[in-house]
Amino acid sequence: MDALQAWDEALLLTLNGHPDWLHHTAWVLTSKWAAAPVVLLILFRLFKGGIRRSAWIALAAFLVTFAGTDAISSRLMKPGFERLRPSHEDRLSDALTLHQFEDGSIYRGGRFGFVSSHAANTFGLATLAVLMFGAGAWRWLWLWALLVSWTRIYLGVHYPGDILFGALFGAGWAAACLTLFRKIDPRIQTP
Repeated sequence: MDALQAWDEALLLTLNGHPDWLHHTAWVLTSKWAAAPVVLLILFRLFKGGIRRSAWIALAAFLVTFAGTDAISSRLMKPGFERLRPSHEDRLSDALTLHQFEDGSIYRGGRFGFVSSHAANTFGLATLAVLMFGAGAWRWLWLWALLVSWTRIYLGVHYPGDILFGALFGAGWAAACLTLFRKIDPRIQTP
């Protein structure tokens, strides 16, 4: 475990805050409002053929995917594993670049960080969209999820391991949700 922690810290310190001119972009991409265009595109795709029962069931699959990744990662996994975020580690405080607000306060995120809810949520939504709509036009969502997840390392509030396991959890949860919802209605949005 010590070797994994050392690797995680070394990779974090390599990616955190570099290059510094991307700081504003990272802060914008990490905000919850940055997902609004993705959500609107998914809604458009779901309902572009009209309001049908299968579209509502597909929407429910997206809602359950998001609610599940968010609740499980933040309410079960983070308090269950109790892994401090790097921004709360005293031994890393001088080495990290953290986001500073105009009033001088520092953004550190919550106390615990394993797994990353940002990674779980974005990879969950991206994976569900790719599985439901097809990889062709939708695989770019994995890049979006990766960019959002990268911001968490860049801002110093997650280790790369938090991101990796959050992404795996989100993708797995999305696949499970799609399997469940296709049992309810096999016609929901297939590629």
